[in-house]
Amino acid sequence: MRLLMVARRYPPDIRSGTETVFQNLYQMARSRHEVRLVVGYTRSRDLVPPEARAVDLRGVSKAQAWARMARASLSEQRRFSPDVVLANSIEVATWRTPTACIVHDLNFGQAGRLASNQGRELFYRLRSRRLQGVITVSQAAAGRLCGAGLSEELITVIHNGVDLESFVPTERTAVPDEPEGFVRFAYPSRILPGKGQHLAMDALARLRSTYKARAELVVVGAVADPLFLEQLKIQSYSQPIRIETDVPAIAPYYQQADVVLFPSLMEEGFGYTAVEAMACGKPVIWFDQPAVREATGGLGVPVPSGDVDALRDAMMMLMDDPSKRREIGEAGREYVREHYAWPGVWEQYEGLLSGLIP
Repeated sequence: MRLLMVARRYPPDIRSGTETVFQNLYQMARSRHEVRLVVGYTRSRDLVPPEARAVDLRGVSKAQAWARMARASLSEQRRFSPDVVLANSIEVATWRTPTACIVHDLNFGQAGRLASNQGRELFYRLRSRRLQGVITVSQAAAGRLCGAGLSEELITVIHNGVDLESFVPTERTAVPDEPEGFVRFAYPSRILPGKGQHLAMDALARLRSTYKARAELVVVGAVADPLFLEQLKIQSYSQPIRIETDVPAIAPYYQQADVVLFPSLMEEGFGYTAVEAMACGKPVIWFDQPAVREATGGLGVPVPSGDVDALRDAMMMLMDDPSKRREIGEAGREYVREHYAWPGVWEQYEGLLSGLIP
């Protein structure tokens, strides 16, 4: 199979779950097929694969970025003559080549469904008519796409995979002079309001003093909203909280945690933070919503969305019960091994893409 893969964003130039998924798909595909990659970059050409056709998107508007990506993808199609195209950007331009696009969610980086998103959903609906397939990452996300007017016959659900060689259980390194019963919480995710880092900090601040004396929260991730980051820094003042940004590798932060928090307010398509934590054998406390419930298989500790007191109570419950933490972590690791290994996920992509070739 001759496969052209196209994405407007790619790690480590930009890091998030959607980009990580596409990166893993590219690595799986190129080990089995003849593959060409077209990717945009907004920071540096050195931060995307050297073999890729890289598109400079630095300092341009969204419309200009779309136009540049369209020219590059059409040019590469003429040069490479692929059998099929797999895109991580729904606006990708194609010409007489079967094309499938991955749509991870319709939250557009925001919590709640805003009126301003209606135009974006219309664009997705119209653009999908020029595609031969839409791949989404959960049944919950598929339902959301159908609700936005995309054809149900066009949509295929393929759950994301997890790198089980990088995200593995390890023993946490002891903190010097750590108090008895010390527990480190971590929240690895993009830093923006919809992800709810401020609620994780609020929950930690509400811990009873005897609990807070033996707790730490590490907030870590790529900065998607610099103003929000400054607000978090102010909120963390005098609290046992560390903020780490734009780190080269995220897996160690899961591995050095005892408990992972995922109080996302966004309508998630999958909930990568929760699943990566499970792969590392860590218990996860998550705001209950359909896609995260589906991705985790209901494992972990769900609490009502937006309920900071419930989040705090769940944190204290796990602080008091190391055996419960271990039990949840072991069950989560086994669930991920059974459902989200990349070879099995790629087989589903491969079957769908092969079926689109005339």
